[in-house]
Amino acid sequence: MRLFVQKLFILLCCCFSLKSLSQDIFPNQYGSGRLFVNPAFTGTSVSGRADFLYAVHYPSLTGGLVTNFIGYDHSFDDERNAIGLFFKTDRIGVASGGNFRNLQTNLAYAYLLPAGEYWRIRMAVSLGYGNKNLNIFNLIYSDQLTQTGVSGNPTQEPLLPSQTIDFLDVSTGILAYNDYAWIGFSAFHLNQPQRDFLGSEFRVPFRISGHLGIKIPLNETENYHLSPVVFYSFQNSLHLLDMGLFFETAYFQTGILGRNIPLQTQNTTLNFQTAFKVEGFRLAYTYGLPLSLKGIGGLHEIGLSFAISKEPAERKWSYRQISVF
Repeated sequence: MRLFVQKLFILLCCCFSLKSLSQDIFPNQYGSGRLFVNPAFTGTSVSGRADFLYAVHYPSLTGGLVTNFIGYDHSFDDERNAIGLFFKTDRIGVASGGNFRNLQTNLAYAYLLPAGEYWRIRMAVSLGYGNKNLNIFNLIYSDQLTQTGVSGNPTQEPLLPSQTIDFLDVSTGILAYNDYAWIGFSAFHLNQPQRDFLGSEFRVPFRISGHLGIKIPLNETENYHLSPVVFYSFQNSLHLLDMGLFFETAYFQTGILGRNIPLQTQNTTLNFQTAFKVEGFRLAYTYGLPLSLKGIGGLHEIGLSFAISKEPAERKWSYRQISVF
């Protein structure tokens, strides 16, 4: 029996809700991975914004799942046109070299449409490259274990071949927003490339997402507010619902987000987030508490964002600041 394969299977089930190789891996800090949620978030900063995210999920299982995300989007002087780029990697089984790796990088273009005096609409298209790789050479088999540890001898059990697939990613999104609310829809993997993976046909499935946020002022100066948010996604016949509530000031944010609220899966986590903001910088930490799975470790995420300050032009259709969780 392959010792590591057992743990890896459990970890894959936790991360992908039993749809192991076909589900996209989402971080819990949506605000630090906006472009992965919807390419139409491109350009929703006054000039430009950079996002960095480091996440470790389920560290008690073979080193867990490690996600790195880097994104940048820039709105040009005409305020209508914007471009964005993100690079995201996921590694599972990090303690043994990262036996499953997922890589995705996308370039997005967004265009701003006026929609009356208060609402703005952004439409975006995104093109990118994806790679999924399963490396079995770092697995530890039962006949390689001794009472003192790993023997270092090659296994006598039959080996599966390592597998990798490359695919072109085509995505689109739309976002409507004003000073107090935003609502968006996105669709990823529109081209659904078909590949052979581990001897069976593999098709990267559509990911459809809808998301909504509301800003509720708590005082007359509107420097304190509550923000309820809702995220829904559908991929490979799996429905997932996330709901949260955040309290925010000009310098501080805290809130709670329920991930994977039961629709088809019981892998629900409660995520507690705290963030500090000063002069365009935003530093956030999120801890996720699994409710149904024990002994697998929590979820830890650190996000850093930096927005370039710039006063918007005084035009009828000029930019309005969006409150992004």
